[in-house]
Amino acid sequence: MPNSQINPRLIQLLLNQENGNIPKSPTMSMLPGKYVKTILKNKDSLTQIIKENYQMLTCKSCGRKGKYDIGLLVLNLEKKKTEGMKDNIQTTGYFRCKHCNSAGNWELPTSLIMLSMMSVLPFGEGTQKQSTVGKNLLFDGSWHRYTTDAEEHLLNILKENPQDSFVWNRLGNLYHKGNRPELAVSAFEHSILIDPGQTESHFTLGDMLAQISDLPNAGYHFRQMLLSASAYKKMPADKLREMLAIGLQLLFLMSEHTDGEVPFLPTLHEIEASGLKDDSLNRSIAEIELEIFPDNIESFFPLAEIYMGIRAKEIPIRKRALQMKNSSSLKPKMQNGKKKKKRKR
Repeated sequence: MPNSQINPRLIQLLLNQENGNIPKSPTMSMLPGKYVKTILKNKDSLTQIIKENYQMLTCKSCGRKGKYDIGLLVLNLEKKKTEGMKDNIQTTGYFRCKHCNSAGNWELPTSLIMLSMMSVLPFGEGTQKQSTVGKNLLFDGSWHRYTTDAEEHLLNILKENPQDSFVWNRLGNLYHKGNRPELAVSAFEHSILIDPGQTESHFTLGDMLAQISDLPNAGYHFRQMLLSASAYKKMPADKLREMLAIGLQLLFLMSEHTDGEVPFLPTLHEIEASGLKDDSLNRSIAEIELEIFPDNIESFFPLAEIYMGIRAKEIPIRKRALQMKNSSSLKPKMQNGKKKKKRKR
């Protein structure tokens, strides 16, 4: 019976337990998190960041073969070869042996080597979108052949500092990109358990939950993304604005779809719970007249900049979208020509 392909060290850190209490092949039921079961159940509804790419591999640890989603093959031409071409290959999929749960010890078939070499040819790069030339680096600049190798690197960092919510977010991104959303969600939820102001984790949780039509919870995380943005320092200001605008766009669409049952903007209770000053936020919103075009992400930039607070000043003046006007209302406008709608929080 195939196992769940989960690193026991991940469970150990998530549950803060000793090694001896975690089985060698953990089951899905051991993953903590409010959304893990729901995401796993609706996995097919999620958009894959990288398309599945199943290949037959042999585990050198137990000698058994199996089909695994290796994701995208990335050939690093800058890396010094020590074992031939295969030493320069990276894979983005997250996979462990279905039989012994070991990782990173694989016999790669010749067909896989040939597929990676195709990406070097002018007419072969991105063949069937399964291979490319380049390199995947973690946030600290480190290079790892398999996603499970990168996972071990991040788990080693977290062992030294288990309260680092940013590294937990990066671990979640690794799983998400590796087509293991149930692992990703558990890591993202853990990151905001440690730090409710982990803006990027709120965004990704909101996005994933929106994709499976869990709109109330998706809306909650997008609104928490907005409320935590002004204090979030881990992203460049322009990238932060873009992320907030995407979240605002999805919030607007969800609010329209549910006739306002999913609030477009943070509620008074959510603002008070976050510690922000409601009057200040209200004044900032009241001072602009905003036309929202649901299919134009840039129309959400001014509102995104309000929630960025002082961080918006890091965007060059010529690139800022916020224009303060003498207006007493926030006025979304549908691009299809429908009448403007006045929306109150």
